[in-house]
Amino acid sequence: MHNAMFYPAGSARCLLVQLEFSAEEVRMRNANNEVLHTIPLSQLNPTPKLAATRREVMLPNIGLLSFEPTPELDSLIYSSGKKQWASTLESSYQGIAISLLLVPLCLFIVFKYIIPLAAERFAEVIPYSAINLASIHTLKALDQGMLQPSELTLSEQQTIQSNWQRTVSQLTFDNAYYTLRFRKSESLGANAFALPNGTIVVTDEFIQLIESRQDLLQAVLLHEIGHVEHHHSMRLISQSLFSSLVIDYFFTDVSGLIDAFAGISTTLVQNQFSSELEWEADNFALKQMKTAALDTEAFALALEKLMKTIPKESNVDSWLQTHPLLRKRIANARAVQD
Repeated sequence: MHNAMFYPAGSARCLLVQLEFSAEEVRMRNANNEVLHTIPLSQLNPTPKLAATRREVMLPNIGLLSFEPTPELDSLIYSSGKKQWASTLESSYQGIAISLLLVPLCLFIVFKYIIPLAAERFAEVIPYSAINLASIHTLKALDQGMLQPSELTLSEQQTIQSNWQRTVSQLTFDNAYYTLRFRKSESLGANAFALPNGTIVVTDEFIQLIESRQDLLQAVLLHEIGHVEHHHSMRLISQSLFSSLVIDYFFTDVSGLIDAFAGISTTLVQNQFSSELEWEADNFALKQMKTAALDTEAFALALEKLMKTIPKESNVDSWLQTHPLLRKRIANARAVQD
């Protein structure tokens, strides 16, 4: 007789039972030694065994059995002759060594290449109606939190709008798709950002930082359009989702240290993805500026002004920030002029 925990199907109860095996079947008895079920051995559906973890056996239309492993029970439950690959690999030093090499390599390939590619393809098929709805709700949420109404005069806003329309009319993308919105934000400070539907928000603080210079503003706006044209927001969301799914798949039953690892890994991966997308948006802006016969030095100057508002950067920052180092981006902008 062997002790086990029995979870009846369709119930939240847990019963302590005893299992009595014969050559063809197993009898399940309760604490009163009454036979609850008699199940043919051929109908037992055990989960793969792994080291000293509790064994679980599915009983079709009856429930689930769970018990501590013993050599005798293992020989009875896993007597079908099926190869237990997980158990074999777990007990093989060669298998462990190969796994230590292959698992990190596979994860590197998945995070570095497969997830970004899958996210890029996924972002391209999301319908605009869903993107637009999400963007509208995002702006509403920001207006209720970090953003306040702009204090720019109507004349200042109209000047920026007209200069912007004059610039985008010379370019290949649909200028009707993009709209400018002006806001004030003490928490965001000097900033400009694009929502996935083409809405670009510019803060009063940023206009003040660049001293209302239209060439610097247009350079930054083209950078933000680069994010939209390349579906960066949707790609970031997809990458975050896919990364979480992969981590959950590999480490779903492990807690503690693995939970911490999952959070840190997602953050670091996200930062590296963002860095790549910033470079892509930079190069898009510089290319569009050349098409519109704008001086690309304006983009470098805008970044220099932004650089004065943040702490001094070091090379270590490139691993911790979501954006590439500003000094490297400035150098890249000036290299285009050569």
